[in-house]
Amino acid sequence: MKNFGKRVREARLRYGWTQKTLAGASGLAQSAIGNYESGQRTIPSGAALMKLAQALNVSAVWLSSGEGPMEIGAAAAKPAAPRPARRAAAASPAEWPFQTVPYTRFRQLSAADKMLLESLVYTFIRSRSGKE
Repeated sequence: MKNFGKRVREARLRYGWTQKTLAGASGLAQSAIGNYESGQRTIPSGAALMKLAQALNVSAVWLSSGEGPMEIGAAAAKPAAPRPARRAAAASPAEWPFQTVPYTRFRQLSAADKMLLESLVYTFIRSRSGKE
């Protein structure tokens, strides 16, 4: 399986972008992009990972671990078996797990934004459970 740097490079080259172009699109330094691709820098956490995933229009889960579909739309287009994260999206406000984020605001997000949020939560939980 490809490593993180190769996944970044593969996704970047799909657009014909240089490292400088990806840096501008993601808000990260060009040297950081180069270091990720060369393996001199480890997988970024949180915000930097999400910036890369958004700029490249790929799943943060795929980018960080190589698991699941590469493209966000590919995951949304295929019907999937119900998972706890999916049920939470359809849950009533009484079951909503976040105290400072109103359920109604979550429901107003686009499908792509919901997928990015799910990818971020998945990556965070996975990093905390020591299964990387």
